[in-house]
Amino acid sequence: MAVSAEQAAKEPRSSLFGRWVSFCAANALVVTLLGLALGVAAALYAAGHFAISTNTDDLISKALPWRQQEAAFDKAFPQNTAQIVIVVDGKTPELSEQATNALTARLQADPKLFPGVRLADSGPFWSRNGLLYAPTADVKSDMDKLIAAQPFLGPVAADPSLRGVADTLNTTLQGVTAGQATLHDLNKPIRSLADTLEALKAGKPAFFSWRGMIAGGAVDPRELRHLILVDPKLNFDELEPGAQAADAIRAAMKDLKLDASHGVSVRLTGETPLQDDEFGSLAERVVLIAGLSVAAIVLMLWLAVKSARLIIAILITTFIGLVVAAAWGLIVYDRYNVISVAFIPLFVGLGIDFGIQFSVRFRAERALGLEEREAINASGRGIGRQLTLAATAIASGFLAFAPTDYHGLSQLGVVAGLGMFVALALNLTLLPALITLMHPKPPPETGEQPLLEKLDRFILGRRRLVVGASAGAALVSAALLPFLHFDFNPLHLRNPKVESVSALLDLLKDPNLSPNTLEAVEPSQAAADAMAARLKRLPEVSEARTLSDLVPTDQDQKLAIIHDAATLLDFTLNPIATLPPPTDTEVTASLIQAAQSLRAAAGQSADPAAADARRLAADFEALAAAPPAARAKAAEVIVPPLTVVLGDISASFQAEPVSLQTLPADLIRDWRTPDGRARVSIVPKGDANNNKVLRRFIEAVSAVAPNATGPLFSISRSGDTVLKAFLQAGVLSFIAITILLFIVLRRPRDVAITMAPIVLTGLLTLGSCVVIGQPLNFANIIALPLLFGIGVAFHIYFVMSWRSGGSHLLTSSLARAVFFSALATATGFGSLWMSTHPGTASMGKLLMISLIWTLVSALLFQPALMGEPDAPPTQP
Repeated sequence: MAVSAEQAAKEPRSSLFGRWVSFCAANALVVTLLGLALGVAAALYAAGHFAISTNTDDLISKALPWRQQEAAFDKAFPQNTAQIVIVVDGKTPELSEQATNALTARLQADPKLFPGVRLADSGPFWSRNGLLYAPTADVKSDMDKLIAAQPFLGPVAADPSLRGVADTLNTTLQGVTAGQATLHDLNKPIRSLADTLEALKAGKPAFFSWRGMIAGGAVDPRELRHLILVDPKLNFDELEPGAQAADAIRAAMKDLKLDASHGVSVRLTGETPLQDDEFGSLAERVVLIAGLSVAAIVLMLWLAVKSARLIIAILITTFIGLVVAAAWGLIVYDRYNVISVAFIPLFVGLGIDFGIQFSVRFRAERALGLEEREAINASGRGIGRQLTLAATAIASGFLAFAPTDYHGLSQLGVVAGLGMFVALALNLTLLPALITLMHPKPPPETGEQPLLEKLDRFILGRRRLVVGASAGAALVSAALLPFLHFDFNPLHLRNPKVESVSALLDLLKDPNLSPNTLEAVEPSQAAADAMAARLKRLPEVSEARTLSDLVPTDQDQKLAIIHDAATLLDFTLNPIATLPPPTDTEVTASLIQAAQSLRAAAGQSADPAAADARRLAADFEALAAAPPAARAKAAEVIVPPLTVVLGDISASFQAEPVSLQTLPADLIRDWRTPDGRARVSIVPKGDANNNKVLRRFIEAVSAVAPNATGPLFSISRSGDTVLKAFLQAGVLSFIAITILLFIVLRRPRDVAITMAPIVLTGLLTLGSCVVIGQPLNFANIIALPLLFGIGVAFHIYFVMSWRSGGSHLLTSSLARAVFFSALATATGFGSLWMSTHPGTASMGKLLMISLIWTLVSALLFQPALMGEPDAPPTQP
C-alpha cells in the first residue's frame, strides 16, 4: 500500500497487474465500450430469462432421511397437505355455519383453480352425529333445553318470519298474563330480541342467535369457528404462488358479503398464504429501505473518494458486474430460488469494496504527485495482487457452500463465488478505463491526521495490551456460545400483524386445530391404537388420536336421549305445513299486538325481566312505525338463523350408531390408507409456539415413534439442516481459505495473523448476539457469508500491505478504504433493520453488529498483532 513516497519508490515500476491496468487505461474507450456491451447483453439475457422459484420445498435436499419420511407420509395421506386453510369466524354459530357452507360451495364451483376444497370440521356427517362426540351430560342438557324451548320453537317453525316471531311471543305472553308462566321464563329471548333491534335502530351491526337463545347463555366458542381446507392451483414462477387463488377467495368473500359488518371474519392461513404474505411483508417499505441504502452507499463512497466521477465509475462497474453475475447464475441454474437471490447484496457489498480499494489507492497515488496514467499503473501494481487474493479467498469460501444439503445455500454459494471473479475482472479492467475517460481531479495533498497518528502509536506501543484485551474478549465470547441458539420457528420471523400469521397464532391456542402436530404411520389400526396409547402416557403429549377416536363412547345412552327428544319434538319442529310469507301489513299488526302483550305482562314491576319486556315493547312499536325497509332488515337478521338452527336440530335427530365400518369413506381415508396403514396424530402439551416446549415434544415422541413426521417435525429438522449446512460450509471455507493463504503467503505466522482477526470477529459477533438476546434464524444467518467475505478481504489487504513493508497502516489510504468500505456496507444493508419483517430486521441488526466488530478487528487488533513489518520479501 502506498503509505509514503519512499515506499512507492521501492516498489517495482512494472508488474503484471500494473501492465494490465495500464493497457486498459491506454485503450480506455475500447474497454469501456466492450464493458458496456457486455453489460447490455447480460442485462438483456437476465431480463429475458430471469426466473425465481418460490417453492420453498425445493430448498432442502429431498435425499435426506427425514425428507423421505415426510414424502412417504404425504404420499400415503395426500389429502392432509392443504395449502390454504380458510378460518371462518362468526359472531354467532349460525353466521359461521352459513358463511362456511356458502364459501365452500362457491370455491367448489371452480375446480380448475381449486382442485380440492373440503370442510375440516363440519358437513352432513357432523351435523347428523356431532352430538354423539359430546359428553353424555352435555347431550342430556342440550336436549332438555330444546324441550324447554318447544313452546317458542314450534310456532316459529310453522311460520319462519318476523310475523311468526311476534305471534309466538304474543301467545306465550298470554300464558304469563294468565299466570301459567313468568317473564323470567321468557327473559332470554326477550332480552336478545331487544338488544338486536336496538342495535339495528342505532345503525350498528346486529346479530341474533337462536342457538344462543336456546342454550340460555354463551355458546361454545368452537361453534363460532369453522375451517375450510383448500388445495389451489399454484404458480411457482410468481413471487406469490397463491396470489391468484387468494384473490379469487377474497372476491368470493366480497360477493357473499362475508365481512365484519355482516358478522363474519374470514382469514387465510396455511403454508401458501404464510409464504405469500411473507413476500408481501418483505416488500413493505422496500422503496424507503432501497432509497436509504443507495443514499447511504453513495454518501460513504463520497467520504471515501471525494470525487463524483470516481463514484460514478464505481457504481457503473458494480452494476455491470451485478447483471453479468445475474446472467451467469441463470445460465448455470436456469432460475434462482428465494435464498440464492441474496447474491445481489453479497455482490453489491463486495463489488463496491473492490471499487473503493482501487479508487482510494488511485487517489493516494495521485496525492503523491503521480500523473493519472502512472497512478493507475501504481494502483494496479499495488492493489491488484491483494484484490486477486481476496477475491479468490472469498470465492473459495462461497464455493464451499456447494456440497451442503441446503440447496438454497448451495446455489447461493456457487453464484456468489463465480460473481467474485466477475467483480475482480471488472474492477481491474473496466474501472481503470472509466477512470481514464472521466479524468477525476487530483486530490489535495494529504494533511496530518493527529487522532489517527495517536491511535496508531498507542496500538503499536501497547501491542500486548491490545492483543491481550482482544484475546480476553474472544474467550468471554467463546464462553457465551453455548447460550447461542438457532430459532427454528419460522413464525418468529414473520410479522404477527399479518393476516395469515395472526390466524395461525389463533389456531395454535386450540389443541384441536393446531397445525403443530406430529404424525406417525403404523402398519395396522391395532398397531396405531397401541402406539397412541403409549404416546398418551408421555408428559409432553396432550393427545394422540387415531381413526378409532372417531367412534364415540356411550353411544347407546346418547342415542336414547336424542331419540326421546326427537319423538317429543318431531311434529313441533317439522310441521305438516308452513304459513306463506306475510305481507308487511301483517308483520306490522303482529308487532303492535306483541308490544301490547309485553306491556301488559310487564305491568309496573321494577323487576329486570319486566324492564326488558318494556324495552322490547318500545322496540316493536318503533319498528312497526318505521318504513317497510326497517322491518325487512330486521327480518334478515332474525329469520335466517332460525332456519339454520331448525335444520341443524332436524339433522341431529337423525343420529345413528357410528362404527369404523359406518364412518364416511373420505373421513376414513384421512386416517387409514387403502392397504391398511393407520395414522396417529400427536398434539403437544403446553404452548405450541414455544421452542423449548416443541423441542422436548419432538424428542420425546421421536424416542417412542422414530418414524414420526409432520409439519412440526419438518420445521425442526429444516432448522437443524440449515444450521448444519452453515457449520459445514464454515469449516470448509475456513480450511479452503487457510490452504490458499498458505500457498500464497508461504509463512504460517502470516496465515495465522490473517485468520486470527476473522475468528475474533466471528466470536465477538456471536457473543454480542447472546448478550442482546438475538438468536440466529433462517433469515439473519444468510448475512454471515457477506460478513465472512468482507472480513477475509479486509484482513488480506492489511497483511499483504504489511508484508510489503507498510507500517503505521492506520494512517494509510488502506485504512481509509477499509473504514469507508465497511461503513458503506453497514449503512447500506444495515437499513434492513427498518423492515417491518422481523426476519429481515434481524438480518440488518446482525450486519451492523458484525461490521462494527470487523472494523475493530481490522483497525485495532490486526495492527497490534502484526507490529512493525519485517523486511519485505524480494520480488521475483
